[in-house]
Amino acid sequence: MTLTAKRFFSPPGSRLDRGFQAGRAKEADRSMEADLALECEYFSNLKMRNGTFKLTRPSRFAMLEAVFGPILRERVKGPCTVLDIGASTGLTTVELADFLRAQGAAPHVIGTDLFIEAHLVDLAPGIHVLSDPDGWPLQYGVAGVGIRAWVRRLDYVTLAVLPRLLARSLLRPRLRRQIAAGASQSVRMESRALSGRPIRLVENDIFVPEPAFEARFDFIRAANILNLGYFKPDRLRVAIANIRAYCRGPGALLLVVKTGGAQHDGTLFELGEAGSFRVLARVGKGSEIEALVVGDAGAAERRGAS
Repeated sequence: MTLTAKRFFSPPGSRLDRGFQAGRAKEADRSMEADLALECEYFSNLKMRNGTFKLTRPSRFAMLEAVFGPILRERVKGPCTVLDIGASTGLTTVELADFLRAQGAAPHVIGTDLFIEAHLVDLAPGIHVLSDPDGWPLQYGVAGVGIRAWVRRLDYVTLAVLPRLLARSLLRPRLRRQIAAGASQSVRMESRALSGRPIRLVENDIFVPEPAFEARFDFIRAANILNLGYFKPDRLRVAIANIRAYCRGPGALLLVVKTGGAQHDGTLFELGEAGSFRVLARVGKGSEIEALVVGDAGAAERRGAS
């Protein structure tokens, strides 16, 4: 039985919440780890309006930390500001902050994602909907059972696509009205691991310049977001330009990585005095957008076309 949004976003008090609030996430017992696994499973079943899922899991980047740890230990010291782009629920952002502290840094961390805010809307006794602020249904809750709102291929065979599309079409205007009228419960699609930690998760689009981020960060991570499979080179150049603007100055570091199962392909860059990035280290095959980041647009476009 799928967990409903109303139950998942119920007031804190589980073993998971108490453990995180006490700062014991790394020493969580098996029951807390099970709660965390349940959280990851819940979020991974929510499909956003742009077709992406809230996919995340613990220790996803542990191997990367081992590879780049010595470099970061030397270059990211004491108080520093960190930006984690495409942080999803913020679970791996917590792990990134813990990792940097273990290297001797004192990071102030901001994680960003396109979809964080959501609303619980009651439609009738025993019936509620989790939606984004624009009324896009993310999950239905009926009599204590969570029902996915998105369409999968099999639905076209079973004809389940028809009621799902009809429900979305009919409910979205009503959901928007109730949200606008304040007749909903605001919730945040973020990990409970963030509770009590000096980490801020904010909604942000990496393709839209954010003045508040300019010249602010010593270390930026972009994991599983800036990929040639998602975006064309011209679009990626916009994101890279924004990232360059967000760097505090020469010496700032950028980690771009793409993961597939146990395979990690990523590159650690450093911003130089002339305002361009250079490669410090690689893992796996390196980032597929490495040429774009360092300025070799032709190589990047050839790779994207291959």
